Order: sequence, then structure tokens, then C-alpha cells
Amino acid sequence: MSAHWFNGVVGEGPIALDPRDRGLNLGDGLFETILAVNRVPLWANMHLARMQSAANELGIPFNRAAVDTGIAALLDRADDRHQVLRVTLTRGAGARGLAGTGAVPALLITCDAFDAGLMFQPAALLTSTIRRSPESPATRLKTLSYIDNIFAAREAAARAMDDALMLNTGDRLACSTIANIFLTKGRKLITPARDQGILTGVTRQALIAAAHHAGYDVEERAVKPAELYKADAVFLTNSLRLIRPVKSLDQQPLNMADLTLLADGLCETARMQCGRDPRLI
Repeated sequence: MSAHWFNGVVGEGPIALDPRDRGLNLGDGLFETILAVNRVPLWANMHLARMQSAANELGIPFNRAAVDTGIAALLDRADDRHQVLRVTLTRGAGARGLAGTGAVPALLITCDAFDAGLMFQPAALLTSTIRRSPESPATRLKTLSYIDNIFAAREAAARAMDDALMLNTGDRLACSTIANIFLTKGRKLITPARDQGILTGVTRQALIAAAHHAGYDVEERAVKPAELYKADAVFLTNSLRLIRPVKSLDQQPLNMADLTLLADGLCETARMQCGRDPRLI
């Protein structure tokens, strides 16, 4: 059963959520998903710094010390080798009205076992009909308002695809429903820039740093969908799968050049973060 830390109390099973909670009723909140390896949360400072920045922008009080306490309490009692932590922060219970404020923020942290065998598995993508708006805060902040991504993921699932490719309103690449996207051309690594309607992923940042170290030239820019078919390789990054090769887009096969150098570089970055060998594979 999933363990949780909710507003300072560790438990299992259901929680008592205030029916006026703005996260429940309006999606007024934030979350972060963190992979813990051997009870060490990877890139935790980067994840929580992103949450802190977003909370400041949205005007939701963020208690980093409480988050650290909750994560430590859950990992101390974890039995599994790898865990998934999810940190959810809402504005809390409040009166009706979109511009209202919550009385006290609600903080929920969950801890579940993670199957490392899911990592690095090739994905088939479907281009979604949903477009991401570069002007919307919901595209660049990791909020609870995920309905566009959910709709796109359901489109992909209905066609037996692993994930959906989401373009922006200018018909350029943005991301998948849960990951950033990259392509390689020789020793060049290309990914949509921050102004293209993406959420700037923590693993994306770590991968770019690892790629620079490995001698890749990194381009962050607007990317046309047609470029994917001419790339040596296309892959996704997120905090649980790390690197996921893309084998096809809209049932058309894509090139799948070896990504070992980038994957090894990313794992080395993880080792530096957690102080030990992640032993993910």
C-alpha cells in the first residue's frame, strides 16, 4: 500500500481532504515527481527549487523544511529499492471564486515502489490534436491543471500508442504528455526552447549538462515536426524513465541511433547528485 505524509502526519490508505480544497476543485496547486534510488531522491534540490519558484509566482506559501521532513520520513520506512515520490501542494481550502485565497496550504507527499524495468523502453508516439500555448502559465509551471495532457494521452491510448507528441500553437515541437523531447544529428543535440510551450524538465536540464560534458553541441530552438524523420535518433526525458527512445511517430518509423553515451552521461549526473551508483539497470 502507498505510504503518505499529509500535513505533517505519516499514514497509509485514504486521507481526509477538505471538500473546499482549491487543488481539488480548481486545480489550484503544484506537484513534483521525484525518483528515489536506494532511498536517495534524485535531483531533489532541482525539483523543489522549481516548485518553490512556481509557488512564489502563484502566491502559494511553500515550506521547504516540511517537504524535506516528509520525504525523509517516507524514505526511512520504505522497503523497496526504488521509489517514486510525489509532492503535491495546493492553495488549501478557500471560499468560492477564482481569485480567492486558501486559508492554509495543503501538502501531500506519497511514496510508491518503482519498477526500474520500465526505464529506457522504446515508445511509439501519436501527434495529438491538442496544442500547447507558449503564453499560458500552465505550460511552463508544473500545476495540477493537466487536462490538456490527459486528453492527449487518451488520444494516444485509443490508438494503442505509448504517448502523444504535443505541438505548440505555431505547429512546432513542444513535448510529449509527460516528457521533454530531443533529437540528435551527429554530435548535435536539439530540443525545443523554453519559449516553445514546454515545461522545463529537471531531467532535461541534467541531460543538457551531461551532453555538453560529452562533447555535444546543444541547440535549444523552435523545431519543425519534419525534422524528427531526418534525425539520427529521437528520445524523451522525464524523471522516472530518464531517457526513452522514440521508435515511431504516427506509425512512421524513426531512426534509432545508439544513445548509450548520453544515457551513461545522465546516469553519471545522477551518481553525482545522490553520491552513489544508482544501479538502475
